[in-house]
Amino acid sequence: HAKADLDAVGAALRSMYLPWLDDSARRLQDAAKASGGLPAMNAQQFSEPGPGTCTVFVDGLRFDVAVRLQQRLSSLGGVELAARWTSLPSVTASGKAWCSPVAKHIAGTAEDLEFEPRTLADGKPLSAHNFKKLLAEHGLQALAQHETGDPAGRAWTEAGDLDHYGHEHGLRLARDMEAQLNQVVERIQELCDAGWPHVRIVTDHGWLLMPGGLPKSGLAKHQTETRWGRCAVLKDSAHGTPLTFGWDWCGDVQVAYAPGISNFVAGADYAHGGISFQECLVPFIQLNCTSSSQTQSTVSIKSVTWRGLRCNVVVEGGVPGLRLDIRTKAALASSSLAESPKLIEAGKASVAIADDEHMGVAAVLVVLGPDGEVLQKQSTTVGEK
Repeated sequence: HAKADLDAVGAALRSMYLPWLDDSARRLQDAAKASGGLPAMNAQQFSEPGPGTCTVFVDGLRFDVAVRLQQRLSSLGGVELAARWTSLPSVTASGKAWCSPVAKHIAGTAEDLEFEPRTLADGKPLSAHNFKKLLAEHGLQALAQHETGDPAGRAWTEAGDLDHYGHEHGLRLARDMEAQLNQVVERIQELCDAGWPHVRIVTDHGWLLMPGGLPKSGLAKHQTETRWGRCAVLKDSAHGTPLTFGWDWCGDVQVAYAPGISNFVAGADYAHGGISFQECLVPFIQLNCTSSSQTQSTVSIKSVTWRGLRCNVVVEGGVPGLRLDIRTKAALASSSLAESPKLIEAGKASVAIADDEHMGVAAVLVVLGPDGEVLQKQSTTVGEK
């Protein structure tokens, strides 16, 4: 939190982390040069989503962060984590289309120098509007924030703010990672509660994060059409660098990559778009919420009575070990207003609010399973008559 502490810890981390990270990136880049790109992976497990599946896109969900997310989601049902390569370059415009359920209906052209591909059928740029239209044409609901849609169908929605937060705040992303993941967990909990039996979590790219900034790498501006931090589109007249590949959506677009973990723009501590494990090896998470949904149906909140700041609740059904909490956000334990969650005994529990400043605040009663999962919830107002 203090700059002096950040500088001290950052310097120690940088001395160990930078050479290891750079060496691993160069090894992957050597392998990519030898094979003409990133290697193919088994695509069977990444088949098109079937009915009852909502695909959740999380921008910038790096693989190691996805491991933490997998652990957080285990209370919602069975969860599996797999790996895949994203598209080159590892930027949002390319990668979001690459991991979408409509990827086979998308293509690129030699004119697409900002890495935004097009709809295959009519060649229109894949803007947000045209992407939603393409989803609808192929039977997928495009769900806005907090919309839950029809769980019997198929859907696409977006959650989290990892990439934007990293670009905006740099190293603070590491400090505030749990808060960022809370947003994702809350959205997925919302979908499971709405009855979606299957949720897929996909992403476009990872990122590099380096205390003290990434090393600078030179690339003459007159050689490039567009230049990003970790990649650049070369002009037709430019000679390829040792690390140049065709854009995955259109091989005619030649993209030069910064070597190792260097950056074409000085001073950045957060970046993506290059070739490294942290940027290119991305997660694929499959969550089956059915077991949680079945448990929910056996638990019901029968009555809620407030006496000042104390809430008395009667619950029916469930298993031994259930607890009652009162939160402002159902999926976030950190948003609890209660002095502590209370054990439900003989179908009853009484919970006190910790601070009288919360009188009149909109809240949510949540019944928690033995593992802390939310089995049932009901809106309420603190102290309501």
